[in-house]
Amino acid sequence: MKKFKAYYLLLISSLILLMSGFLVGRETVDINLHDTYYVISRNHLYWLISILLVLFFLIYLLFDKTKINFGHLFSKVHIFGTLISVIGLLFPYSLIFSKAEFPLYDYSLYIKLLMTISILVFLMFQILFIIVIFVSIIKKMKSFLA
Repeated sequence: MKKFKAYYLLLISSLILLMSGFLVGRETVDINLHDTYYVISRNHLYWLISILLVLFFLIYLLFDKTKINFGHLFSKVHIFGTLISVIGLLFPYSLIFSKAEFPLYDYSLYIKLLMTISILVFLMFQILFIIVIFVSIIKKMKSFLA
């Protein structure tokens, strides 16, 4: 029996996000950045994050097949941190408000704050992932040359 690896959660969650991207409809997300609002359709955001998760899955699969070992702790921290930050980014707006009602500014402020924190946490985990990739490649090169 083959052992279940943690990075398969990225593939499963990306498939779930891809399918839910077809179901959410044409809601929009507005992101305030430097006094400019970027309005993005919610299903495009789901599809973009789904593609990113598949990319992370393929990177983990490639490094697993080439026997370059990440630390198990670092890979699990990256995977679970990424998934939790994606949940914090995508789901609070649609859980609190129904599609028919327009949110008040006071409630919208807290949701945008949560989404901003989730984006920053997501970026922090991706920087950790890049650092772990470089460290593991350098360790593999040192063991190959020694």
